[in-house]
Amino acid sequence: MDADGGETSLKGAPDWVLVGMVKRIHGREGEMLIMPLTDRSDRFEAGAELYLARKRRQERLPVRIIAMRRSDRGPLVRIEGYDSQEKAQELFGASLFVPGAEVAPVGEDAFFAFQLEGLEVYAGGERVGSVSAVHESRKANPYLEIDPGGDSETVYIPFVRQVVLSIDLEAGRIEIPEGFLG
Repeated sequence: MDADGGETSLKGAPDWVLVGMVKRIHGREGEMLIMPLTDRSDRFEAGAELYLARKRRQERLPVRIIAMRRSDRGPLVRIEGYDSQEKAQELFGASLFVPGAEVAPVGEDAFFAFQLEGLEVYAGGERVGSVSAVHESRKANPYLEIDPGGDSETVYIPFVRQVVLSIDLEAGRIEIPEGFLG
């Protein structure tokens, strides 16, 4: 679900696509552990240009990665101009974006969150709601927030093959197992 593609633009892409977050500061030389939200590891390679938004700020600043090394927890990067622990600490919790125009279609069975939002959800032949949001979880699978409409309460379903049986972007439809919601 969280891959992002190459250089041709994807229809319906938002202005900005989130590709990672600064999870923690590592060491004294400004290295940062990134939580990647993309399948494209080259987004964090040395020389990559991204846009950074600090917590609770709308402004996105262009930044360039000057070094990257892999770890079992994610990429460890150094960003130009943030070469000390103190300077890097300013970016703790920041989000990393690419312009939506740089996002290309992903492979089969891979989707962006913005492509799923608004799709109608059906169990068997019965409409059960529409996707109002896609949520990531650090400890579990992503999940879909389903708005059933009316006075019914919001429903959350795991975004896994056993539950999300099919996705048809052109038809604007997601199928889940009949009886899954009770």
